[in-house]
Amino acid sequence: MGHFPYYMKGKIHTRDRCAVCGSRFVSLRCPNHPKVSPKRFYIDIYLPGKGQHKIYSDQDGQPLDSQERAEVLLGSIRQEIKLGDFNPEKYLRGDVQDLWACNLLDRFWAVKSREIRPSYQGNYRLMVNRAKKFFGTMHIKNIRKLTIIKYMETVKAGPKTVKNHLDHLKTFLNWCMTDLEVIDKLPPFPAIEVPEPEIKWIGREDQIKIFEALREGDRPIFSFMFLHGVRPGEARAAKIKDLNWEKRYITIHSTFSGSCLMERRKGRKAKPLYIPVHPELEAYYATRRLQGLPGAWLFPNPRTGGPYSVQALRKIWAKVKAATKIEIELYGATRHSFASQLLNDGEDLWRVSKLMGHSTTKMTERYAHPDIESLRVSATRMTLKRIEGQYSPEKEKAGNS
Repeated sequence: MGHFPYYMKGKIHTRDRCAVCGSRFVSLRCPNHPKVSPKRFYIDIYLPGKGQHKIYSDQDGQPLDSQERAEVLLGSIRQEIKLGDFNPEKYLRGDVQDLWACNLLDRFWAVKSREIRPSYQGNYRLMVNRAKKFFGTMHIKNIRKLTIIKYMETVKAGPKTVKNHLDHLKTFLNWCMTDLEVIDKLPPFPAIEVPEPEIKWIGREDQIKIFEALREGDRPIFSFMFLHGVRPGEARAAKIKDLNWEKRYITIHSTFSGSCLMERRKGRKAKPLYIPVHPELEAYYATRRLQGLPGAWLFPNPRTGGPYSVQALRKIWAKVKAATKIEIELYGATRHSFASQLLNDGEDLWRVSKLMGHSTTKMTERYAHPDIESLRVSATRMTLKRIEGQYSPEKEKAGNS
């Protein structure tokens, strides 16, 4: 390095003090405790015409947290000076903390919390906090596939939960790439195999038992879910004005997410759903139209006059399960059973998909469960017994003799 003037060589310094005795470091060593090293370093360099510069991080904003990292950077800077490419603005300290993963995750959550439904926010916030705890002050550009695998190993849960955490992390990094442009590309993510969840459902006999166990005032909203397969949140959000009495259909365009009324159905591409009026609910609808204004709830809670809450439906359902001894959750007994029963009865897949409000029939295919009794009839057509009049070599010989 003899070809560099003395003022261009640069020098590595630290502002830390010894963690044991508090003394200043001399030549990057504590005079009283030689084995104690600083935790942070900076490069001091002076250039004619450009003045003196103190550099605390590399071009990626990574702090100089070791002497080795500082020496490597100093070597690179000397080479840039030699080639005339040195630009001190590339090493400004102010951007370092802005590119820490924990700080970017906070910014990401501030944006995301305004977009996602209230019922999702608890789990999403949990995933953000887990990622902040793991990645901490790691520079966003230093997140690699190996780092992601180590993060995945900290999620002590089943494959579905692990996949949810990785999907969230991928969404975050994609936001860093497309919205903030602080990374150039996404690192590779490990593939997670998640088994298809079991669709639980019940038949009509069990639904009738449940219906008969309900209190008279609660039957309308549960009938609506049983007979139309709508989600509980959609049934809670339905209003009298959504009923088109002349054309005999109801528009499902909103839903509850927790206690928050959303003016759009669940799903990123969800569109309003138009379902025909069921004959068994016609009398209720006619009465309700006379009782309330268009903006009133179609299925008010008879105890409060307002919409049913999540807790109210859960409480009613718990009592019904205890009374009937039928162990299934509300979603399975209504929406899942609606689709499963229709498909097992031979209804067209496309029609069921439209009634469910699915964007593709592939989503509806999950409900096509084999009906054991009908399969039993088909299976009995197979036999190992000889059938009277059936062809056999012995009969053919006898006929030719």
